[in-house]
Amino acid sequence: MIKEIDTINSVIEAYFIKNTTTEIIPAKALMPEFIAAGIFRKDVKNGKPIRDILRGLKEREQLHLIPYVHAEQKGIDTYWYFIPKDAPKPTTLYKQDTVSTAKQEAEQARLQSDETYVIDLCDTALKQKADRQKRFPFLLGDVHKDGITRTPLPVDAYYQSLNLVIEYKEAQYGQLNDFNKTNGKTVSGVSRGEQRKIYDQRRAEKLPLNGIKLIELPFDIFNCDSAHRIIRNPEQDIKVIEDILKKEHIEC
Repeated sequence: MIKEIDTINSVIEAYFIKNTTTEIIPAKALMPEFIAAGIFRKDVKNGKPIRDILRGLKEREQLHLIPYVHAEQKGIDTYWYFIPKDAPKPTTLYKQDTVSTAKQEAEQARLQSDETYVIDLCDTALKQKADRQKRFPFLLGDVHKDGITRTPLPVDAYYQSLNLVIEYKEAQYGQLNDFNKTNGKTVSGVSRGEQRKIYDQRRAEKLPLNGIKLIELPFDIFNCDSAHRIIRNPEQDIKVIEDILKKEHIEC
């Protein structure tokens, strides 16, 4: 741990030497430098690795080992920053990044979506929490414009103990509407609707090849309105899900 702390201090010191006008920086912002120095293999949850170390030092009353640390307490939450060594502690709170109204609305829409509703019911039926939007290193999107990099594709729900992925298929997956046909081309040269079909097929092929069972739940197995949105009846809908899982020999 001491060697790790020494390296963290060296990275922070080098940052402030290079950025002489910077008076304070969120700890998470230095994750790329920490990774490059070999302290961490990768970032997780926007700076969690360095936050874990700082929290551990705080619990052991050893924060002094990293003299650059500055913490701001807001309720039960601690926000971690680095300031130049021997610099006075800031007298005003650091301005946190604000979440845009559009982003808040998008998150709220996601929480209220049919996909979230169905996966919540799957969690209940299987008596465990899914790893949502899980990504696998073998399941990749098409090559980016740089001709090299590819983004791992997410799945709706992954149940590790069952080695099971569940995908909820909304109406748009079953039909290409005019919007999908005309909404421009992706980097692969196809419409977004076609791209979704390609990625769905890739999931269907790659997951079983890597020993992971895939179950797809199409929207039309539920009672839907004219816009293909589920008319929610949790007691009835979970029965539909349980029947499908049992047919696939998944214990509920």
